[in-house]
Amino acid sequence: MAVLCGAQDVQDKFSSILCRGREAYERLLWNGRYYNYDSSSQPQSRSIMSDQCAGQWFLRACGLGEGDTEVFPTLHVVRALQTIFELNVQAFAGGAMGAVNGMQPHGVPDRSSVQSDEVWVGVVYGLAATMIQEGLTREGFRTAEGCYRTVWERLGLAFQTPEAYCQQQVFRSLAYMRPLSIWAMQLALQQQQHKKGKRPVVTQGTRLSTEPEHEPKKSWTNLSPE
Repeated sequence: MAVLCGAQDVQDKFSSILCRGREAYERLLWNGRYYNYDSSSQPQSRSIMSDQCAGQWFLRACGLGEGDTEVFPTLHVVRALQTIFELNVQAFAGGAMGAVNGMQPHGVPDRSSVQSDEVWVGVVYGLAATMIQEGLTREGFRTAEGCYRTVWERLGLAFQTPEAYCQQQVFRSLAYMRPLSIWAMQLALQQQQHKKGKRPVVTQGTRLSTEPEHEPKKSWTNLSPE
């Protein structure tokens, strides 16, 4: 914003803050596989938080987060997302319920609080969008599928999606707004197709084809927010 407004002094000030913050963030939290929950010495400090890449999600959604606007190293983001998929998704409930908020490094859910032991539907869809943004499309759809099947097919809450549920299928806060983040997946796909110049086609089995169509068809899948 400062660049667009020609406010050099403001740009310098916040660029300096960003530079120092980025260095501290990497130094204090990155452990080689993911970003720690915090830098304390508490047992849960090394918990794997499913929402740890939310900042990157926001940046990418705004068309930033890479090249000159990179804040988090891309290799670290992708590695963290792979770890989240491996442990918070696949190692939780047989990989069939989405991503648990907190997972310990040895594959046991973090039960230090009620929230860490829950699945937040809106967070999961945001996580799935982040995976798609970073090229992990299969993992993104597999992650989102767990939420979809749990809410629609197991809990019967298709039109009153909850904020959260746990492995025992206890849920709370019906008709929550955060799950509308599912549209971020659509945005991520559109951004990917814009980069590649091809139209992605989602087929049964959550696979993604990026082959161009010879005869584009009008359908709701082609609609954009514009």
